[in-house]
Amino acid sequence: MRLLMRIITIVYMAIFTALGAWLAAFALHLVPVDTVAIFFQTIYDDQNFRVACGLIGTGVILFNLMVFQFSWARFQRQRTIAFTNPDGDVTISLSAIEDFIRRAARQIPDIRDLKSDVLATKKGIEVTARVSLGSESHIPEVTEKIQGLIKMRVQEMLGIEDPVLVRIHVSKIVTREEGEMPPKPHRPESSGPSSRWIPEDSIRGSDYGVREES
Repeated sequence: MRLLMRIITIVYMAIFTALGAWLAAFALHLVPVDTVAIFFQTIYDDQNFRVACGLIGTGVILFNLMVFQFSWARFQRQRTIAFTNPDGDVTISLSAIEDFIRRAARQIPDIRDLKSDVLATKKGIEVTARVSLGSESHIPEVTEKIQGLIKMRVQEMLGIEDPVLVRIHVSKIVTREEGEMPPKPHRPESSGPSSRWIPEDSIRGSDYGVREES
């Protein structure tokens, strides 16, 4: 399979390199227009050339379909984890593992947000986590804790001992003011006929406080 993929890659590169070189030469006027016109006119007039041209075109289309099929199959293998139980095969979507990692990371209070990408490779499972941390966090300590938690939880969930490589990218540092809710207003010490307290829940999303009545 690996040898076939190498052959396909080399042929694909050769075809498009030749096409790109011809287009570049044509754009630089290295290929005379008369030569191009004679070439296409010869193909158009000769039946054997037309048949050969049609076969080449069909072959290129089939070749592209085959490359797409191989690429899509490889992508699908990387987006799932498969193993065999006594009662049959089992596949696990990597998106389910990504969601599991996001929920498991909630137990670390320094994390404000976490998104992960998981890939299954021959070397093991690769996890890339993008996290938002609080400004009070000690980044080396927190990221090490995140890596250990993700590795342990993924291995426990899947029941595997394969290596789990966890890469952490701190995408945002959230200040305390951004991560906390705004403080609630204090109830006025006294209220008379000229003022009235409005409960917070009844006006969520709008200004609140003491309102003068007309």
